[in-house]
Amino acid sequence: MNSQPTQPEKLPRPFLGVNFAACRVYGRLYKNHAGTAYEGRCPRCGRFVQVPIGGHGTSARFFIVDCGP
Repeated sequence: MNSQPTQPEKLPRPFLGVNFAACRVYGRLYKNHAGTAYEGRCPRCGRFVQVPIGGHGTSARFFIVDCGP
C-alpha cells in the first residue's frame, strides 16, 4: 500500500518557438488559459507578443518576430 497521494500527470504545455529578431534571441510563446492565443515576452527587451489562434491558421510552430521599436 502506497501512502503517498498520486500526482496528476503533467502534460507538456503547447508553445510556439519564436526568434525575436531585433534582440537576436530565441523564446517561446505559450497558449493562454482561455486557449485563444499564444502569449509571451521577449526574454531580452520584455516586449509582449500575442498570436491569436484561428480556424484558418497555420501548422507552423516556429516564427520570426520583430520586437524592435
